[in-house]
Amino acid sequence: MRQWLIILLLLCGNTLSGLSQPQYIYGKFGVGERFKLDIYYNWQFIWLNAGWVTFEIRDTTWNHQPAYHLFSQGSTNSGYDWFYKVRDTYEAIVEPKNYRPFWFRCNTNEGGFWDHEECSFNYQKNIAITKTENSKQPFKIDTLKINNDITDLISAIYVCRSVDFEKISVGEKVPIPVIIGNKIHNLYFRYLGIEPVTTRSGNIYRCRKFAVMMVDGTIFSGGEDLTAWFTDDKNCAPILLEAKIAVGSVKAFLVDMSGNRWPLKSNN
Repeated sequence: MRQWLIILLLLCGNTLSGLSQPQYIYGKFGVGERFKLDIYYNWQFIWLNAGWVTFEIRDTTWNHQPAYHLFSQGSTNSGYDWFYKVRDTYEAIVEPKNYRPFWFRCNTNEGGFWDHEECSFNYQKNIAITKTENSKQPFKIDTLKINNDITDLISAIYVCRSVDFEKISVGEKVPIPVIIGNKIHNLYFRYLGIEPVTTRSGNIYRCRKFAVMMVDGTIFSGGEDLTAWFTDDKNCAPILLEAKIAVGSVKAFLVDMSGNRWPLKSNN
């Protein structure tokens, strides 16, 4: 699921040099918003419904002040657990006005490899305290220097969806610095313009299109192996994600969205 979170962030690259500094339109998403994507795996001519991922915004408090609880879960379907079992949970508590994180935690189990991460953000001292542990590395606490632009893997999704795309030109790259594990990754996405997308249900949506440079790893081979389409409206909802992987390819389709402040309208 971590790979799909990174896909949703439209992440690529490793430098912020020369990138556009974006403007944001906050307040578009509120308590109760929830969306689900089904994940399909392609091998040769066969497409398999392999799993799902959900994202939702809950109501909470932090230091006696109103806050959002961003909550995400991902799983393989039970029929594919024998092949590669995934059970992941990600959550963050954020400032409602700009989605700036106060706290982040994830617990993942993917193919028998488990990972626990937690991060607390202190903007007065410009530091973040990370706690990490996984099946290959022992428990560790680190202190990172941060600024007000830093975010986490879940919160960054809502920050990305808040970019004012009216002020972004085709081909521009937008920086998103994210803490993953105990390191800061200076990531970005590249905007490619407008394109219609037809969903599996036959609905047609006007979407913003992105090409993504994936980081080389065990699943992705590196390079611009991802294409993503988000609705060209205030929802900025992920309609379709498509990526090449080491063996075959994967797609994620938006199958349900509720609690959104703005109607999700197709162009049929």
